[in-house]
Amino acid sequence: MENITKSYGEVKALVGADFAATRGEIHALLGENGAGKSTLVRILSRVVRQDKGSISLDGVPVHTKSPLGAIKAGIGTVFQELSLVPVFTVAENVFFGRGPQNIFGTMPSRILNEKTAALLASYGVSGIDPKTEVSRLTVSEQQVVEIVKVLAREPQVLVLDEPTAGLAEDRVEWLLRLMRQLAEQQKIVIFISHRMNEVKNVADKVTVFRNGTHVGVRAMGETTSDELVSLMLGREVTNYFPKKDSHVGNEVILETQGLGITGKMTDVNLKLHRGEVLGVGGLVGQGQTPLFLSLFGIMKAQGNILVSGTRAMIRNPRSSISSGIALIPEDKGNQGLVMSMAIRENITLPVLQSLRSNGLVSLRKERKVVADLMQVLKIKAESMEARVGTLSGGNQQKVVIAKLLSAHPSIFLMFDPTRGVDVGTKTEIFHLIRDLARDGNGILFYSTTTDELVHVCDRVLVMYDGRITEELGGGRLTKENIIRASLGEAVN
Repeated sequence: MENITKSYGEVKALVGADFAATRGEIHALLGENGAGKSTLVRILSRVVRQDKGSISLDGVPVHTKSPLGAIKAGIGTVFQELSLVPVFTVAENVFFGRGPQNIFGTMPSRILNEKTAALLASYGVSGIDPKTEVSRLTVSEQQVVEIVKVLAREPQVLVLDEPTAGLAEDRVEWLLRLMRQLAEQQKIVIFISHRMNEVKNVADKVTVFRNGTHVGVRAMGETTSDELVSLMLGREVTNYFPKKDSHVGNEVILETQGLGITGKMTDVNLKLHRGEVLGVGGLVGQGQTPLFLSLFGIMKAQGNILVSGTRAMIRNPRSSISSGIALIPEDKGNQGLVMSMAIRENITLPVLQSLRSNGLVSLRKERKVVADLMQVLKIKAESMEARVGTLSGGNQQKVVIAKLLSAHPSIFLMFDPTRGVDVGTKTEIFHLIRDLARDGNGILFYSTTTDELVHVCDRVLVMYDGRITEELGGGRLTKENIIRASLGEAVN
């Protein structure tokens, strides 16, 4: 890809950007959210057209104008947002639009399931039934299906845009092994990730983007994490994690008593104090999602939820917000945002009632709220009227957080809030969490990254098989102890 340029109105997404990779190579593409990585990927995949520049594969110019043309040319892309049809089965999704058909033009289920089972087995995927409806899978399993769906077309170039952000740890290991196998088959693997340890473990070469263009290409064995981060930010990164001053008060702001959902979560008892960041750890799928969704009124659970000592009747998200509880959900694209709507409309969705004047929403009040939050969170966009779907992943997450803050909750449920965001935005989120605690709020914080739990939280509760099996604080709050408890082992 040479001299790739792309603008959206006044916003220059890419300016004279170059990118080159060779067969048999895992090539990492790094940069902050908004640096131009995803735009480059969308252009390579022909989802959008560049204003200037050229693309060639094996020396042959790529002139196709459509995503289907890119697939036929041998370019397969796993995008950040899932493209699965929730009501279809795994098999129907994997072979959507191209499965074996009978004389009536329909897909025979038996053959479709057999082919999918063989395909999953060939890529070393276990534990996923081709006949299962996708909506019943975990986010991690859905991500695996998305990857296999692309691999089923046997691409020569595989582009993975933040593929590990939603994967369980064992699935991450599976994908990294698979990437190496594909490279050994002389395919090109382009890997976008904000997890530096994964990049260091698997990449052969790294290209860094900043402000819409490439700023450096390094062989992985000849560079360091510090150099790559400095290239990404244009400066040295300091204070990645905030200073963890304790502001934990005596008041229990949120308490659960015997919270349970049959088959998902059992007898969960926790106490979150005012001014506390209480972490929730454990391997993916151990009851964390049901816990957060029940506290926000999305899933119905047995037991009691108390807010500041008073039982709260949490029946739905509206009643949860009324009780002072707000949620950053697991999947920002499907659960946290309306991608086709403007930044302004997304941020004020939970608080439209409070912005009414004479029965109508006051646009003046709405714009004031949004402008203040965009400034505080440093949301980068052409204007508050920009569609959320056009923003980078980090800026989309900031809109989710702004939406949360607009409701002025006292209890923040943050489910993996740094998933899929860049180093700089992660640092901003960490500092925001500690600032919210200092101001007397309570934060329940789940993360798939153990280092975040250790460096951001005052205490950590580890869940295993739907239960809280360990509470870690003080000197016991270490990465090793979290991992040990996550595996169901006792911690001394």
